Amino acid sequence: MRAALAFVLCIGALCARAAPTSFFIEGELRPARIYVGAETILSQRLVRAPGIPYGVLRPPALGEAAEMWSLGPARWFQQQRDGVAWDVHERTYLVIPRRAGRLVVPGTEIEGPLRRYASARDATVARASGLLRGPHLVLEVRPPPPGAVVPWLPARRLTLEDSWSLEPARLRVGMPVTRTLILRAEGLPAQRLPQLEMAAHPGLRVHHDKPELSTEHQASGTIGRSIQRIVLVPLDEGDVSLPALSVDWWDIEADVPRKALLAARTFRLRAALAPPASVAEPLVTPLIVRGMASLAALVLVALLWWRVRNEALRGARRRLRQACRANDARAARDALLQWRRVISRDAASSLVRSVGAEWDAGARAQLGALDAALYGRCTWDGNEFWRRVRPWLRKPVPPAAPASALPAFFRLQPTDASAGRRE
Repeated sequence: MRAALAFVLCIGALCARAAPTSFFIEGELRPARIYVGAETILSQRLVRAPGIPYGVLRPPALGEAAEMWSLGPARWFQQQRDGVAWDVHERTYLVIPRRAGRLVVPGTEIEGPLRRYASARDATVARASGLLRGPHLVLEVRPPPPGAVVPWLPARRLTLEDSWSLEPARLRVGMPVTRTLILRAEGLPAQRLPQLEMAAHPGLRVHHDKPELSTEHQASGTIGRSIQRIVLVPLDEGDVSLPALSVDWWDIEADVPRKALLAARTFRLRAALAPPASVAEPLVTPLIVRGMASLAALVLVALLWWRVRNEALRGARRRLRQACRANDARAARDALLQWRRVISRDAASSLVRSVGAEWDAGARAQLGALDAALYGRCTWDGNEFWRRVRPWLRKPVPPAAPASALPAFFRLQPTDASAGRRE
């Protein structure tokens, strides 16, 4: 029975090879031999004849053996091979092995309509001929060479640069300056780059900021960047010598060790500039500060008063409008008096006198009608009242003139007796 099944599978495979190929899977590692911690690019392609149902490729499963990132979305394009146009679906990954040895990358499998198409034709033949899975790839991972420095930094290129916020030759005592160190590596993520530090110096106060790390995965590989800012404050005049900074790395293309180097630098710190003498400054400066603080407080109070006043005016107008819609004369009277109390302190009893002294004849007539309606002498039309009065509620009203302390009748007048004596 087993011999018969093996014969059927063999015949199926031979038939599949003899039949014209409608699709196949390719795989490629560039390069196929690398150091541990270095990177290689894995490309997987599904090539199919025109008219064949499309399919997609599963990502390979590497587990803990390596780190892997997808280099952008899948690509779809056409390619000429031996004069025949093929539809190509390609996926590209970045692979970084974690340990030395042979790393087997399993062949990727097909998903989608193409898998159902191949299985529907002859599932046994498809499995036997390997059409549904790509080829296995083997990556040779080399250990670090003897004598390699730590940290182990295999890269295609690594550069170290610096810049200054102020030219060191112009520095004076007490004048802070920022030195920016930029470490850039092609073939390494930023997280694996070493932190750059400057040694302490008796003439400088040194402060290291937290480094800024960024990693970019491109079609050509990884680019990692570390930016370290160091603030230096000169403490005393004299000569300052900064030691050289270096980073050891391994050039994987030339297979040789290299060193990124910033040369040592010496410059002279000059004495601090003496502040200009000023007698009035200690006195004038506090006065100016207090004056500005008082002015700011007055402005703040004025703004708060203006806001509270506007809120009260809007509330009074809103209540008056609601009273007019409801034809409620008493509520309209209360809203008008509230509006008047916000803009003026005049407390006259008559609406015409206290509220509409500056209004036109039509608005004042409506105020008179409201006054009469309050005592039941006539009917009142709230809508007409709102139409006539509304424009005057938004106009500024000058403050009422203060009333005299005593009526004219009680003011000092010459008495008859005094008049007689004058005569």
